[in-house]
Amino acid sequence: MKHYPSTDLKQNLGDVLAAASQQPVSITRHNRPRYVLMSIEGYEARFGNDSRRVYAAEDAPLQHVEMLEEYAAELDRD
Repeated sequence: MKHYPSTDLKQNLGDVLAAASQQPVSITRHNRPRYVLMSIEGYEARFGNDSRRVYAAEDAPLQHVEMLEEYAAELDRD
């Protein structure tokens, strides 16, 4: 994976986008990886079939709520 400092985004956007079209690139701030930039095709290939979902607590399926309640009860017993 190539790494680019965030300051390079403004100055060399074309180069960063060209690299991201080939493979994911890491965007760094203060020499630490902070973001990943990748093509939409690459993203969909990696994560498009992910069946996981996020729910607000009030919208969570009853089965999930029951599992969490059972887990919490187990923690209380320990």
